Amino acid sequence: MGEGMIVNFDGVPMVEGSNRPDEIITGEVRPDLVREARTDWAVENNMYQLGHRGYVAVEDGITDAPYTYMQDLQNGEYRLPWEDDVVHKDGQAYGFDKPRKK
Repeated sequence: MGEGMIVNFDGVPMVEGSNRPDEIITGEVRPDLVREARTDWAVENNMYQLGHRGYVAVEDGITDAPYTYMQDLQNGEYRLPWEDDVVHKDGQAYGFDKPRKK
């Protein structure tokens, strides 16, 4: 479909493709910077924060999923308030097969 991109570990796009199908883009990804960010970043460490919300306010963080969206994700009940209004819920409109659960 085109429009591919390579995004750096900090969320900044490094290379962006155009709208040409089958375009190949290349870029350098530095795993050492990813590892450093995972271990040394503080409040910007989103992956750590996802499982330890509140760690900046509570010693050792909060691990009991204090927010309802986390509980909903755990229970398979997560829904957006506008979920019923979403038109495209899979890629069929773009030529992809209907997704199937394994």
